Amino acid sequence: MYFEHFRSSMARHGLAQTLRRTVFGRLSRIVEFEICRVETNDGRPYDWPDVKAYETRVVDEETFHGSLCDEIADVNYHWAFARGDICVASFHDREIVGYSFYSALPTRARDDVMFEFPTTQYVYSFASATAPSHRGNRLEQDRWKVGRRHRIESLGRDPKLIWYVNVNNLESRATNKAVRMQNLLLGYIAYVNVNGRYHFFRSPGCREAQAGFVRPDSERQTQ
Repeated sequence: MYFEHFRSSMARHGLAQTLRRTVFGRLSRIVEFEICRVETNDGRPYDWPDVKAYETRVVDEETFHGSLCDEIADVNYHWAFARGDICVASFHDREIVGYSFYSALPTRARDDVMFEFPTTQYVYSFASATAPSHRGNRLEQDRWKVGRRHRIESLGRDPKLIWYVNVNNLESRATNKAVRMQNLLLGYIAYVNVNGRYHFFRSPGCREAQAGFVRPDSERQTQ
């Protein structure tokens, strides 16, 4: 099973990236760490055609948790709605088969780590998912378009999106390329937990963009 997965990954992503993912996976069993790419959109209008047979719209908390299809029903985003985050959902018939969240606030990546960014310049895109049986229909593109339209209408401006993705998440990066997402790499961020103490790192591009991981209590060792 392991070698079949390795060969499949190597065929899709190449030997170098597959080896890196394997090494990082082994290291993560010894020390807690994460290395991520920080990306943004390029600001150009989205020119993707609308996806047929689906409805895409902003939803409230009650609609979201009450309409999720069985494949993606095991989630709880009460905390996101409680702080005013926006959710854009993809509907097939009356069920939600995909969703994306957007926030103007710094967000916890885990209990002891928060992702911060300039909230006057960016909106954070996170927690995007599509039910496996509906993948391949470019539903996330439709959610990006609806989310952007909502931001322009509600904010009166069009801030860029910002997000991070683990360097080992090769599938996500491949999907973005396949659907022609116009992404710009800002740089890299990372954290490592050494003896219960978190240390944070940012590449020059992320330092300039003021985006990266921090301690929620502001006990920072950012470099």
